[in-house]
Amino acid sequence: MVLGTRSKLAVLRILGRAVTPLQHREVVRRSGMAYRSIDLALADLIAVGIVEELEGGRERRVRTCSRHRLAPVIAGLLRAEADFFPSLRTELKAIAAGGEREGLLALAIVGTTARREEQLAEPVEVVLVASDLDSATRLKERFETSGEALAGRFGVRLNCRSYDLAGLRGVARSDAGLVREAEPLLGVPLLELAEG
Repeated sequence: MVLGTRSKLAVLRILGRAVTPLQHREVVRRSGMAYRSIDLALADLIAVGIVEELEGGRERRVRTCSRHRLAPVIAGLLRAEADFFPSLRTELKAIAAGGEREGLLALAIVGTTARREEQLAEPVEVVLVASDLDSATRLKERFETSGEALAGRFGVRLNCRSYDLAGLRGVARSDAGLVREAEPLLGVPLLELAEG
């Protein structure tokens, strides 16, 4: 299978982004994986024909074989994967659109997604801060309702927390990392709200 292992997928991601053919050791370096894993992955992908090895020079150079029947499909899949989290962020902003009229002060992503360590099956943690508790509750309900549609399209669950200013400041005292690492999507950054 072309996409059967993490190392094969890593090789295809690396070669898909490369503008020119890469040396074998550069593929290993960029992957951050063991030499043997990447070596085996390259051998399998070359045998299938989706990766081609170029002749000449001391170091083996490889690239994706654009003539291979699966090349455009894999390239499209990798483009969609690269666009996955940016598209999700855009959707979250759209859900919050107009929320300022309802008392929304801030919308932020926290946790692994904010640190760009997200995994595809992991819930996306969202923090809403509103001017009062009633607004916070209404906005959270909107996100939870919309979260069901997002789960169908993106395959991720939203873990939504909502606070008023006092609640956010209390959380910031007990978990300073939460507001420090938050990725603002709309409104005032959480750190500014917590300190203000």
